[in-house]
Amino acid sequence: MLDYNYALKNLRKEELRGNNPVPDLLNFLHVSKLFGDKFDETLNLYLEHLNECYRDIKPLLKIDVPKNNFTIRPMSRPYLKEWLLYEAIIKNVSEKILLIHPDVCSRSYSIIRYKEKVTKASNPWLQFDNNAREFYNKGYNYAVKTDITGYYENINLEQLRSRVFDFLDETDENKKYVNLLFNMLRKWSLERIKNFGLPQGPPASSFLGDIFLDHVDRKMEKYQGYFRYMDDIRIFCQNEIEAKIALKELIISLRELKLNINAKKTDILVNEEIENKLFDPHHELMDFIDKAIDSGNHLLIENNVKNSLLKLFVDSFGEDPFDQRHLTFSLFRLDILYNSNININEELIINYILDNIQSKPHHTDIFCTFLINFSTNKNIWDALIQFLQSEENIYEWQEMKILQCLLRFNIKLDKNEREVIRTLCEDRNKHPIVGCFYILLFGKHCTNRERDIIIDMYNPADDNFRKSAILLAVQELGKASRNDFYSRIKSSDNEDISIFIDYIKTIKGPLYYLNIDKLKIETYKEAPPILY
Repeated sequence: MLDYNYALKNLRKEELRGNNPVPDLLNFLHVSKLFGDKFDETLNLYLEHLNECYRDIKPLLKIDVPKNNFTIRPMSRPYLKEWLLYEAIIKNVSEKILLIHPDVCSRSYSIIRYKEKVTKASNPWLQFDNNAREFYNKGYNYAVKTDITGYYENINLEQLRSRVFDFLDETDENKKYVNLLFNMLRKWSLERIKNFGLPQGPPASSFLGDIFLDHVDRKMEKYQGYFRYMDDIRIFCQNEIEAKIALKELIISLRELKLNINAKKTDILVNEEIENKLFDPHHELMDFIDKAIDSGNHLLIENNVKNSLLKLFVDSFGEDPFDQRHLTFSLFRLDILYNSNININEELIINYILDNIQSKPHHTDIFCTFLINFSTNKNIWDALIQFLQSEENIYEWQEMKILQCLLRFNIKLDKNEREVIRTLCEDRNKHPIVGCFYILLFGKHCTNRERDIIIDMYNPADDNFRKSAILLAVQELGKASRNDFYSRIKSSDNEDISIFIDYIKTIKGPLYYLNIDKLKIETYKEAPPILY
């Protein structure tokens, strides 16, 4: 049997970490209420249906995410039912494979999250980084540093399927689950290159990626200093010749899988170059900060942590190769200190964020996580709305994250301000997912007369994501008008939408988003780790 509850918990966990490329409108909290006691039964029936009619597999929800050099990477995730099946099948398959072959991907650190419960102390990325440091300190003074070009997009699905069955007994049950898994993957691949690629975003994809690269790991394990975290590869050697040979063998083993290294990110580093380009110089400081916050000692944090975090944050707006990590690390923990009533000079932080929304679009998620602490600050609201209307608003993912942030603001808008949101809301040239969050924002702030505009946007031919946004956006409509609208929809639309309407009717107050409990010093120790 598949563990759908595990799958749902995994989806919620990734959502709370901000790792979901296309956020659920209600953070998946409503899912168990949607299906009630028939949760397992509903998904099992859907599994059987898709096995028989794989053409009914829904396409992926897609959005491009900006990177630190203003390029973009394609991110996607399945619709709800397919995603729950995807995660549940991988949970089932991974447990069976790791039980029979516990040494699979023995040099991969990204697979650790499937082998053991991950805590801050056992953070896989930190294990990857720390073990690399140990090898360097043992005298392995040459390091190959590289990653794989288009890692997720270029995985051959037929080869991957064969490799899965290299580790898995071909029982009827295994075949049923794996056949559905690859029917989904093949259907999703048609949106890019037929029979190539995994959806980049769902956690389950990382396990399949690891299984695919086990071939490379086994070829390279003769090098004691070979380490891999997803597509990030490091090989520590004792001399230059060994490093060159290792890099050559890595390229050849990847070529057998039709994969290539990223030449621009490939280098052989030696001595001080390793320390300057590979290892974070603030590693010990960051470790001290984490241990201090873990201790819960407010006085220690006030005297020895606060200023160090603020300096790390300010300095991260430079050109250091570790700036991206420093900004995420520092702002995440400054947020914890702020919510623990420690004075952190929030005005300075807000100004840095607003001044750099344009230049650091890839950090918009962590920027917005901090800004929602100030949900009544009209200056922040105005600055973000102004950015959305500017020509600098070119990354759909960034636009979506800002809209999520604005949904959590409690600002009274006048007619002209509502008109601005309405204009943005009606722009069908917007990315479809972004358009859904504009609809929610307009629905939260508009009058009942203006909500008729949203009702007119409803089209049964649209996907369920957009239709759900419209249904949530009119939840404050007058009772008679709302019930008439719901009745018309229920009589003509699909069962999932009908169930969603039943859920909305149980909501006691208006709900356009879910509040996320902010971490505090007292709760930080139990918090899940950030996987770099």
